[in-house]
Amino acid sequence: MDTAVVATLRPQTWSSPKIQLRQGAEGLGVFALEAIDAGEVLVCLRHVFVDKPERHTIQLDEHVHQAGTGEMDDYFNHSCDPNAYLDFQRIQFVARKPLVAGEEISFNYLTSEWDMAAPFTCGCGTPACVGEIRGFLHLTPEQRDALAPWISPYLQRRHAELLGSERKTA
Repeated sequence: MDTAVVATLRPQTWSSPKIQLRQGAEGLGVFALEAIDAGEVLVCLRHVFVDKPERHTIQLDEHVHQAGTGEMDDYFNHSCDPNAYLDFQRIQFVARKPLVAGEEISFNYLTSEWDMAAPFTCGCGTPACVGEIRGFLHLTPEQRDALAPWISPYLQRRHAELLGSERKTA
């Protein structure tokens, strides 16, 4: 396991008072109650790690996954053009851009998952939509490069390996 993850174990989840879990058009989601600035911390995840991926885990390393806890952080829905990101060093969600009251908060699952345990068809409707959400492994080189600033340290390593193997075959 990454030593950065071990060194910062958090026993409970903290959520900003500016967000709330509620019903949205696609089921439960996390929404801004008021304006939120880019860079504001939204949720600090309680550290519960498992060694195998599941439908609601977040991959942190090859055999380290943040487990679902049943708390608000489990309900950040996917978008290919999200308004939040996961700070992998601190294991917390942060606003990627300013949010307005009532806006649903989303993050891109492809920034953490190498190969999804439960792939799905994306319905975000953004111009950046990749359609099938199967994991970073399944993206085109252009799609992987576009996500590179936001991906986990684990995916950064895997991405570098892919780039190396692509150069060898070119």
